Amino acid sequence: MAESSETSLTARRTAGRPRDAGLEHRALAAALELYADAGWAGFSLDTVARRAAVGKAALYRRWKNKEELLLAALDAYSLTVEPIDTGNIRDDLLAVARAVLTSYLRGSAGLAGLRLFVEARTQPELLAKSWDEVNSSRVRAARTMVRRAVERGELPPGTSATVLLEALTGGVTTHALAAPAGPGREVSADDEQFTVDLVEMILRGARCQCARPDCTG
Repeated sequence: MAESSETSLTARRTAGRPRDAGLEHRALAAALELYADAGWAGFSLDTVARRAAVGKAALYRRWKNKEELLLAALDAYSLTVEPIDTGNIRDDLLAVARAVLTSYLRGSAGLAGLRLFVEARTQPELLAKSWDEVNSSRVRAARTMVRRAVERGELPPGTSATVLLEALTGGVTTHALAAPAGPGREVSADDEQFTVDLVEMILRGARCQCARPDCTG
């Protein structure tokens, strides 16, 4: 009988509300959305908890403060860029352009990236490292794609990966910011045509640049 009572007591202690397996995912998604919407000035654990439909105590059990939660969200929804290899530089750049455009039009990653770019300068102690990681990954990806294109004979030696990347992402970002916004907006036929025109213009420019007599490449 004593053993049965002890077993019953143990069961009562371990029973209770089941662990919420999706809590961390919801919290990180809500944190990224809030940062994209309100920036660091409007970022708080209270608001993240409401958006994620979780208790604030549950957040504190996983992240000790709002700084740690934001950095975890930026890491989880990685804004870094991996090199794409479709077999030709035109399709590589189109894939990058489409991914960047989609990140602005759907979801929070694109706007969070813009926030991070700006606020890494106003909150360097908190965000500069995250921005450096994002920017470094973009440069590495661009260099890898350009190197492959040079090896395949698609681009001339001396093509600047940095200029190519900034022309591409800058053009897509400007287009996205100028386009009509809306919740869950899909990439339209006009958006797709813009990315095609942008990539082809950039590639023509890269090839012409290194066709000049004074080109060092």
